[in-house]
Amino acid sequence: MRIEVPYGEGAQVAELSYPWEVEEVHLRPYPGEPDEREEIERALDRPLDFDWGDLRGARSAVIVVSDSTRPVPNKLILPPLLERLKEAGLEPSRMKILVGTGLHRPASEEELRTLRDITGGAVEVISHNAYALGILEESGSSSQGTPIFINRHYLEAEMRVIVGMIDPHQIVGYSGGAKGVVIGCGGEATIRANHSLLRLPGSELGRVEGNPAREDIDDIGGRIGINLIVNVILDGRGRVARAVAGHYFKAHRKGVEIARQICEVPVTGPADLVIASAGGFPKDINLYQAQKGLAHATRIVKEGGTIILCAECREGAGDDRFVEAMREGRTVEGVLTSFASQEFRMGAHKAYLWCRSLKKARVILVSRGIDQDMAKIMQVTPAANLAEALQLAAEHLPLNARVAVLPKANSTIPYVKEA
Repeated sequence: MRIEVPYGEGAQVAELSYPWEVEEVHLRPYPGEPDEREEIERALDRPLDFDWGDLRGARSAVIVVSDSTRPVPNKLILPPLLERLKEAGLEPSRMKILVGTGLHRPASEEELRTLRDITGGAVEVISHNAYALGILEESGSSSQGTPIFINRHYLEAEMRVIVGMIDPHQIVGYSGGAKGVVIGCGGEATIRANHSLLRLPGSELGRVEGNPAREDIDDIGGRIGINLIVNVILDGRGRVARAVAGHYFKAHRKGVEIARQICEVPVTGPADLVIASAGGFPKDINLYQAQKGLAHATRIVKEGGTIILCAECREGAGDDRFVEAMREGRTVEGVLTSFASQEFRMGAHKAYLWCRSLKKARVILVSRGIDQDMAKIMQVTPAANLAEALQLAAEHLPLNARVAVLPKANSTIPYVKEA
């Protein structure tokens, strides 16, 4: 049997010569398969609980977009969105596109140029930088006590639009909606306080109602003001399956209902081995992002089983604090104990999530961007390619092993079907 999973902008491929029972776990197809452009136009033409006429008289607008770690099809979304803003009386010279990078590195000049090209250079494009002097403004606190610090370019605009995608998220349930600005354009104090809620029951993958972290984000979104969101849900080919637009909360929840039908996939039983790919570039741009795929694979691996994670990681680990927390903890139990006993720290939370998976399963990492020294810090077994990883995995598996393959693990919420 031939196994092929995304890896960077290519794939990892191997022939499976073992007598294993293999189940491929793909995102479920969404009925209709619309024309992508028409689907976005449809969503913009019929926004939920939003009237384009309400924009008349607005003197400025900001459009928040995701950074390069998210495969949001801005080329499809921005042109019709900008056209509707123009029809409402907003000239391009009074608009700004703000790249929501959160605590990631600021958008590169190349990334900014790509966005300028989409608009024909008519709209100013800037990047959020949570650490730049004077970039943040304080705006009170949430009902859970999260201090609200948001990019001033966002707060200064009269019309505020969030463009993004709805995808599974291991802390807030599903991404999208207000998260694009609250986390994408927030300060470290805001992001740290929100992410610290991962310790509370309900802050988990696939759950939005009764999720303290998601509810905190939505509360902040209402306090700072969001006029419109435009979110897409992608299918297994990376195409727009559906788009939603309108009220930041209502449209998001409608989108989550659609995303569930695509992303939540049953499997026949726990697996001895899970072969997981983050989904290729940009979801495997670094280990910080690819960790999500490992977390999703952990849901269906047997206790003491094996996970092969394929992630190119062209930007390495992606976060120095993540690496430092792994180095300081030294062992899986050391990292978990340290996280539980210390004040919440960004980066350390990623090490905690990483080690939750390592506690359950042995991990073999196929990654060009992670060398042997870094693999040792990350407490994983490195392999040069998928074929070598399968050989290493076979040493610990029964002859009749059950194997699950997750080609787009970051976007898939697998669950074991009840008997």
